[in-house]
Amino acid sequence: MYSEKSVEDSLKSPCKEVDMLSHVPVMADEVVDFFIGGLNEGLLVDGTAGAGGHLELLSRALPGMSFLAVDRDPAAVSILRSRFSDKPDVTVRQGSYTEIPEIMNELGLRKASAALFDLGLSSIQLDDPLRGFSYRYEGPLDMRFDDSTGSTAAELLNRMSEKEIADIIYNYGEEGRSRRIAKAIVQNRPVSTTLELAEIIDGSIRRNSFKTLSRVFQALRIAVNGELDQLDRLIDDLDSLTSVGARIAFITFHSIEDRKIKLLFRDTPRYRQHSPKWVVPGEDEIGKNSRARSARLRMGIRI
Repeated sequence: MYSEKSVEDSLKSPCKEVDMLSHVPVMADEVVDFFIGGLNEGLLVDGTAGAGGHLELLSRALPGMSFLAVDRDPAAVSILRSRFSDKPDVTVRQGSYTEIPEIMNELGLRKASAALFDLGLSSIQLDDPLRGFSYRYEGPLDMRFDDSTGSTAAELLNRMSEKEIADIIYNYGEEGRSRRIAKAIVQNRPVSTTLELAEIIDGSIRRNSFKTLSRVFQALRIAVNGELDQLDRLIDDLDSLTSVGARIAFITFHSIEDRKIKLLFRDTPRYRQHSPKWVVPGEDEIGKNSRARSARLRMGIRI
């Protein structure tokens, strides 16, 4: 249980310095195998490039291709530009994956023959206390991928109605005790830090709090960054950035996201679902990287 004592212990324990290259790409072998199975030239777009883990492996495995790396997070973009500074076949741009068609047009690029979208939160975000993504570290309750725009999680919680907060927690976090948690948040406002919020949640439920904390923080992050709306826009615009025959892969960590990708590849006539229908990390990978536990890889071909 995530008790008040555990919150206090988190405050007393210094957080380790964030290693910007510590992010381990999820299902890296499976992703590389999918793309090298039908590609040898053209453009591969990594729309959520993060620290460049997948991109590094793909650029080695596909030397005849060019690459466009895009990420919303300025910190990630800085890492990418440094990491791939000596690779002229890799172009890095900051922006949401919904902006990729405009970025490609600006750069004069043809439609991509491959695209990868890893929809998970990277370690460079989760392990930085100043970003406010984790309940394990004390930090400002921010949660924005791009801290130059939009409202922080604290601003949302401090201005929204109890019902609006409960709806976010229930719809995006699939947490059944959303009303109880929302009521506690409103009663204890203003809330400004991650551990303040964790204490409020913990005090409102008193059991299974680790899972609940994860669900609530995930729900707030999705709301702050408009992630599901962004994904809907990407799905609508996928034809404008990929060519016929393009290989497309999504890594999801949330059931709502996964259902959207499942329907895209299963029910959209312009796409063929790749076999197997989905892939999950093996026990060895989960043992080395527990954050991969909820990941699911879905792959499709544009026809």
